[in-house]
Amino acid sequence: MLFDFLKKYSDQLDNSSSKEAPAPDAGNTIRKHIVFYGTVQGVGFRYTAYHLATTLGITGWARNEDDGSVTCELQGSRDAIQEFMNRIGNQRFIEITDKEERNIKVINEERSFRVLY
Repeated sequence: MLFDFLKKYSDQLDNSSSKEAPAPDAGNTIRKHIVFYGTVQGVGFRYTAYHLATTLGITGWARNEDDGSVTCELQGSRDAIQEFMNRIGNQRFIEITDKEERNIKVINEERSFRVLY
C-alpha cells in the first residue's frame, strides 16, 4: 500500500515537472538554509523535496520541526535551487505561506540529499 502511494506520488511529481533539470555548474555552487511555513507537514513535503533535489542535482537535507515547519538545506547551482523553489511551491497538497532563507557555507564533502527524521 505504501509502495502504491509512493509510486502514484512520484508519477504526479514527474508529470508536474515538464522542464529539464539545469546542468550543474560547479563554479556557481551555493548553499541555502530555508525554513518553510504553511501546510508543509503531513503532505509529503520532505519526500517531494528529496525527489526534486535528486532530479535537479541538489544535495542537502529536509527535516520536520516541532513547530509544524520544515527546514531544508539546499546546495547546488543558483539555477537549480531557483528551479527547486519554483517547483516545490507548485505541488499538490503543499501550501507554503512563508519562508525564511539565508545563504550559508558550502559543504564540499556532501554528495546526496537526505530526509532527516
